Amino acid sequence: MLSTCKSKSKWLVTHAKLDGISLMDHLFNRLNGTYPNKFRANFKDKQSIQDWKEAWAEAFDEEGIVPQDVALGIKNCRRMFDWPPSLPEFLRACRPHLEADVAFFEAVRGMQARAKGEVGTWSHPAIFHAAIAVGQYDMMNQAYQQLENRWNKALASQLALGAWAEIPAPALALPSPVDSKEVRAEGQKKVRDLTQQAVSQTGKDQKAWAGKILRAPKGRTLTVLNMARAAQGEAA
Repeated sequence: MLSTCKSKSKWLVTHAKLDGISLMDHLFNRLNGTYPNKFRANFKDKQSIQDWKEAWAEAFDEEGIVPQDVALGIKNCRRMFDWPPSLPEFLRACRPHLEADVAFFEAVRGMQARAKGEVGTWSHPAIFHAAIAVGQYDMMNQAYQQLENRWNKALASQLALGAWAEIPAPALALPSPVDSKEVRAEGQKKVRDLTQQAVSQTGKDQKAWAGKILRAPKGRTLTVLNMARAAQGEAA
């Protein structure tokens, strides 16, 4: 089997600190120790072991796996699998936070924090960017079952990128729009106050205020102008 992994992958380079073996050799030994007899039984000869190392090294490079991920993966394997894990299973054990449902609830908490002006806690930038792709409102107001397909696609698309922009600081939250009924009620109150004030100032001529408004309509609201016209006997 021809492969270029050996010259490129950091996982296949020997290290003095590991007694002259590679990181992948070290992983092989750890899995063999975790699953005595079961793990080594998968390999019929030295070539099959070499094939395993190169395939896993290539996958680790493509997925951006780091030694800390592998350490977590070994720890999780002891809890998750009674038998030696396949490559996909081991990758999931390395990054349980990137499982779709786990990542979704992390994203929801992160979006809630950002709505308060906080950065939020993000174990991986792909989770943040997937949440942005789905939309903050939907993430905070819809259940996982409703967003499962959209979320899975968004997360998979982000993870496939392999590189991500930094998570930006949250923008200041805008105040919630005031209910339109409240706006109308406040406007009506101002009109009534204006009317009463104008009447009191004009004495017996209770329509003088309307003429004053109509002579200088600039800056007046439509409601005020209509009331002034009605007071003057005009059609609104």
